[in-house]
Amino acid sequence: MKIAGTIRCMLLAALLGHAAPGVAQVPPPGSNLQVFLITIGPGADIYERFGHNAIWVRDTVAMRDLIYNYGTFSFPQSLAGSLNFAGQFIMGRPRYWLGVETSLQRALDEYAERKRDVDAQELNFSAAQKADLATRLAINALPANKYYGYDYFRDNCSTRVRDMLDAVLGGAMRRATAGHPADGTLRFHTRRSITNGKLLYVGIDAAFGPNTDRSLDRWNEMFLPEKVQQLMRELTVTATDGTVQPMVLNTLRLLELRAFRVESEPPTWFGRFALVSLALSAVILLATARGPVRFVGRLTGSGWLLLMGLLGALLLFFWLFTGQVATYANRNLLLMSPLALGAVRMVWQRGATVAPWRWWLLAAVALSATTGALVSFLPIFGYQDMSTTVSLTLLPTLSALIIAARRQAEDGRPAH
Repeated sequence: MKIAGTIRCMLLAALLGHAAPGVAQVPPPGSNLQVFLITIGPGADIYERFGHNAIWVRDTVAMRDLIYNYGTFSFPQSLAGSLNFAGQFIMGRPRYWLGVETSLQRALDEYAERKRDVDAQELNFSAAQKADLATRLAINALPANKYYGYDYFRDNCSTRVRDMLDAVLGGAMRRATAGHPADGTLRFHTRRSITNGKLLYVGIDAAFGPNTDRSLDRWNEMFLPEKVQQLMRELTVTATDGTVQPMVLNTLRLLELRAFRVESEPPTWFGRFALVSLALSAVILLATARGPVRFVGRLTGSGWLLLMGLLGALLLFFWLFTGQVATYANRNLLLMSPLALGAVRMVWQRGATVAPWRWWLLAAVALSATTGALVSFLPIFGYQDMSTTVSLTLLPTLSALIIAARRQAEDGRPAH
C-alpha cells in the first residue's frame, strides 16, 4: 500500500507539473552544474614538463566537486614493480587511468607542493551539454572503462580531455583545428619543453625518428594542455537567443607560483654541442701522442665507440621491438651504429695479424657516420632533424676510428 501511494503521488506531481509548470517547474538536468577546464603548468620532472589538464565538474546545489584526471599513474615502490612499470613504458604500453578527485583543495595542495601554476576556465556549456559531459565522465571513470594505454603524443591526458570536450561540442573543436597548420612539430615542442636537463634533452632528441619532424595540424598539437586552453579562448558558441558568445565564461587563477616555465622556442645549443665534440675529439687524439696521455686517448676512444655501439643497439631495439612510434626508422642509427662495438678492441690491439674484415668494419662505421651527417643536411628520403646528434657525435667517432686504424696499421700485418 505504501508503494502504491508513492506511485500515485508521483503521477499526481507529474500531472500538476504539466498542468501548471509555473507552479512546480523542475529545473532541466545539468542546470546545477558548472564545468571548468583546469590547466596545470610545467613542473620539475620530465613527466611534468609538458603541463597537464583535467576537467572539474562542480555541483552548485550539492556543493560537490569532481576533478577528472586522465593522467593518473602509479609508480610502484618495489624493485620488481618499478622494473615492470619501466618495461611497459619502454615498450610503449604503459597503463594509465582516469582518476577522480573529490576535493579541489586537496588537488591544489598537491600542485602547490610541486610548485606548479593552475588555471581554470569556466566553459559556456548549455545545461544539456553539462549533463551530457557529467554522464560521459562518470561512465568513463567506472572500473571497467577507466584504464587506457598511454601514449605521450597520441593518447595522453590532454588528448583525452580534448576528445571528451569535442564530443560534447558535437565536433566543434575538430572542425576548428583539423587541417589547420600548427606552430611546430613534435620534436619542436619536445625540445622547448625539456631544456631543464641537457643530458635528457640529448637522449630524447637522439631517440626520436622522422615521425616527430612531420608537420602538425592544430588538432594533433593539442597533445599539449596549453593548446587546449588556447583553443577554448578562441572558440565561440551560439546561445539559445541566437547571440554568439565566447566559449569561456570566466578565467580563474587558482595557483600562481611561477617556479617553472617552458620556452616558446627550442634552444640554439648547436655551438655548445660542437665545442663539446671538439673537446672529446682532442682527448681521443691524444692516443697519437707519446707518454701517459696516450692511454687517456685510447681509453676515451674505446669508451666512445662502446657508447655509440650500445646506443645504436638501443635505437634499433626501439624501432624493431617496441610500440614507440616516435622512434621508428631513426636515422641516428647511421651516426650511432651498432657496428662500432666491433671496433672497440681495435683501439688497444697490437701485434696481431690484421684480418681484412677489420678494415672493412672501420670503413663501414666511418661511411655510416659521414652518410648520417650528409643525410641530415640533404634530406633526400624525407626529413629528420639530426643536428644535435651530428654536432655531438660525428667528430669524436671519426677520431676514434682514426686511432683504431692507426693502431691496426702500426701493430699488425696484412693477412695472407
